[in-house]
Parts: sequence; structure tokens; C-alpha cells
Amino acid sequence: MTGPGARLRRLRARGRLLRGPALYAALFVAGAFGVLAQAPLHVQPALIAAYCVLIWALDGARRTRKPVRAGFARAWAFASGQFLAGTWWVANAFLVQAEDYAWLIWAPLILLPAGLALIWGAAGAAYARLAPRGAHRIGAFAALFMAAEYARSILLSGFPWNLPAHVFPAGDPVSQSASLIGAAGLSAMVLFAFAAPAALFGRGPALARAAPLALGLVLLAGAWTFGALRLESAQLVQTGERVRVAQIHIDQRDKTYAVRREVLARYLALSAAPGVEDVSAIIWPEGAVPAFLLNESDLLDDIRRALPDGALLLAGTARAERGTGGEPDRYFNALAALRMDSDWMTLEAAYDKVRLVPFGEGNPLAPVTRLIGFETLSDIAPFYTPGSQARTLTLYGVSPFAPLICYEVIFPRFTPRGADRPHWLVNVSNDSWYGSSSGPRQHLNQAQYRALEEGLPLVRAASNGVSGQIDPYGRIERALEVDDEAFIDVLLLERLDATPYSLYGDGLWSFVFAILLALNSTVACMLNRR
Repeated sequence: MTGPGARLRRLRARGRLLRGPALYAALFVAGAFGVLAQAPLHVQPALIAAYCVLIWALDGARRTRKPVRAGFARAWAFASGQFLAGTWWVANAFLVQAEDYAWLIWAPLILLPAGLALIWGAAGAAYARLAPRGAHRIGAFAALFMAAEYARSILLSGFPWNLPAHVFPAGDPVSQSASLIGAAGLSAMVLFAFAAPAALFGRGPALARAAPLALGLVLLAGAWTFGALRLESAQLVQTGERVRVAQIHIDQRDKTYAVRREVLARYLALSAAPGVEDVSAIIWPEGAVPAFLLNESDLLDDIRRALPDGALLLAGTARAERGTGGEPDRYFNALAALRMDSDWMTLEAAYDKVRLVPFGEGNPLAPVTRLIGFETLSDIAPFYTPGSQARTLTLYGVSPFAPLICYEVIFPRFTPRGADRPHWLVNVSNDSWYGSSSGPRQHLNQAQYRALEEGLPLVRAASNGVSGQIDPYGRIERALEVDDEAFIDVLLLERLDATPYSLYGDGLWSFVFAILLALNSTVACMLNRR
């Protein structure tokens, strides 16, 4: 026989012959290969193949003398390749000030993926010890590795980057299920459905082995149908408010304090272009001007002269608070709301970033990293203090909005809810740290998921990223490209009613997923008895 099934069986048989370094190298490559399913390529079959390889390797671990240790090592090798291929672009941040930090390039290329992979290693060890032998082991795989992804999202301030759900571009039909179960619930579905083909090869009745795949296909088909119907009935209503987003193209290496006036002039030229009198707010990216903008009167004077009376500027900037009584200064990564008036300007509000980028703004392991002479990569402030909480800002002339500064947009349900639920989201980001890489595109896809989960339009201003408006269904409504230097005026969209996920969070999908796993096990056991 020469069909696809026969070729897969031969490939699996050859894989069983791998031992030692060759086996771990193959798993590392398989994990890296699976990242082709993430943004910007979204080649989902790559992740299906990768998960099948991982499950077969973990099944093989149970036949070794030390199955738990083998399960850990095999899952760790796979995940190391996965996280290296998915986050290699973080290394670009260490090259911005290469003379100071290039010697630490091993940290994002070795320590970060290897460290994140420890969580998947623990899931692999648990699978080798606890998973059943039959086809319903697919349910155990999905549950254990979803637990690993959940842990990755919260430990050491959390890093929910490139979740399994993100293999579906936000805004497409399947992604719409995130409005019900969030990216976390969709990730659980992906883990199960994409791993299900691995059950076709093994012992037991053919129907039992096919049961997980059938259930997985039903789940994906159901998600697609729900999403297609949701998008077909989608109606977008404009509020009449116009917002201007300004984006300049500048390499992070060139964004120094010495060129602050030049950078400011470029932003002002875009912001004050014809039509500015008709906009409700002007938005600049995170850290737009390389200075403590609120503390530099000459820069503020330039802004006031360039913008018309009544204009509202939402500018990402570092903010300093002077210490008292011998206390050190405190620094914040902030979004400042500046209102122009006839004489000067008013700081109407300031939101301080709550979730800081590990090792870039905050450092959860500072006592350890100080031993090698490293604290953070921040080039404006020596460190940042986290803000108190997420907030909805209510300002004159513009609908209430919630700011999400850079990293904060990757965290589900960070947006205020209830009576404080905003009408729209503002995401300001500085993606120029990561150069021309997949990082900014992955960041954009996750920002789209936040709009979709919350049922809120999201306006994004990203330096060397994608700026524009994302509709409440996660679709890009209008946008500038990554390397554009331009402004874009968008008409704000009305928000949708609160989505089930925004109301109930992870409780809903966890309950449904538990029922599906029980159903998978029951069906597989019944078929095995036949």
C-alpha cells in the first residue's frame, strides 16, 4: 500500500527507532515546525503534524524504563523548539543597545524558550504517568497541555503568547467562538482537535480510534458554523466620532533623547494635517517621543503651538514622580490625555501601565539577574513601577475608553467590566523593539482577539507595528502597514453587547470542555468493548 496512511505508518515506525540526541533533535524540529501555524503564516496543518509527533513520542516514553522522566524530556525538547521559533524576535530587543546587552543574547534564545518549555515538560511527565492507553488519551493530552498553557499565562507575571487558539486569524469564522469561550477555550479545542489524528494509529477497534477525530471535526465545524453565522449577521454602526492615529517609521536604535525634537516634529506634522479640527482625539504610540514628555516644557510648548484649541492628545510617554523624604523617584509607562486650551494645556488624565514586560520594564527575578549586572532593558527609565489597576477613562468629547499599553493587550479580560465597561479600547504599543520580524504581526493578532472577546472596537497606535481600527468582531477595519509613516483617521464604531466570555470568563469553557472530555472517554470505552 502506498497511500497517505501507509506512508504515515512507515514514518511513525521509523520515528520509533530514534533514540537519544536524534530523538530530541527531531522533537525540537517538530515543535519549531508547528509554529508555522501562528501569525503571520497560519499554516494550521503544520501544528496538526507537530502534535501528532509529540503524542507518538510521549506514547513511546511509556515503554521506557523511566516513563515519567522520558515524558518530561520529550515534551521539553518539543516545546523548546516551539518557543524558540515563536519568540526568537525577542532577541532583537537585546541588540538595540548592543554595546551593553549583546552579551546577553543567549537569554532570549536559550533561557526563555528552555524556561517556558519546563511547563510543557511537566505536562509531558504527567501524560506519561496518567494518560490512558486507548484512543481517549487524546482527551488527557488536551487537558494536561491546556493546564500547562494556563500556567504559562499566569506564572511570573504571565506570558500568554502564541496560544494554540491564535493559529486561527482573529476575525475569521472559527475565531468568533472566542466571544463565547475566549482564546483559552478555543485553545483547548485546538489542542484536542489537532491532536486527534494521532489516535488513528495504534491499537484497538478502528471506530474507537476514529472517535476523537470525529469529535474534533464536529467541534471545529460547529465553531466555523457559529462564526460564519455571527459574521453574516454582523452590523457595524459608526458613532460619528473621528479619531486620528499618527505613526512614524523609526528604528528603535535611532530613538534616543538627542533626537526627541525631530521625532516630536514628525508626529506633529502628521497630527496637525488638514482635518485635525474634526477629530475627537489624536493618538500617539507607546513611548512616542524619547523623553519624559510631561516634564519637558519646551516639548509641551511645541505641541501646544501645533495643535488647535480643544484638541485632545492621547500620547504614550514615560512619566516620573519625584520621591519625597529620601524615597527614590518612581517611573511609569503611561498614556497621558492632554487637552489644548487657549493659553497652555491640561493633563486631563494619565493611565499607568499595570502589566509590565518582564525584563524589559519590570523584573520578577531582579535579585538573581543583578548578580550578572542586568536589571531591565529600559532605555528611558532605570525601572518602572506598575500602575494600580485597569481603568476606563471618561473625557469630554469622546466616548469612554480603556487604555491597553503594549503587553497588556495579550491578557484576556483585563478590560474593566460591569458599569465601568468602556465603549472602545485604545492599544498603544512600541513594536519597533522587535524589528522586521513576526513579532509585531503576532502582537496584532492577539490585539484582534481582545476586541473579539470583549465585543469592543479597538484603536491601535503602534510604532513600527500595525495601526488602525479593529472592529468588535476582531476584523481589521482600516489600518496602516508596519513600515508606514502616515496618519489614519477612523470613525469609531459602536460597541456590541457584552459577550458571554466578557461576562463569565473561563468558567463557561472549562465546564463545556469537561463534558466533552467525559463524552470522548465514554464513547471510546463503549467502542472498545465492541
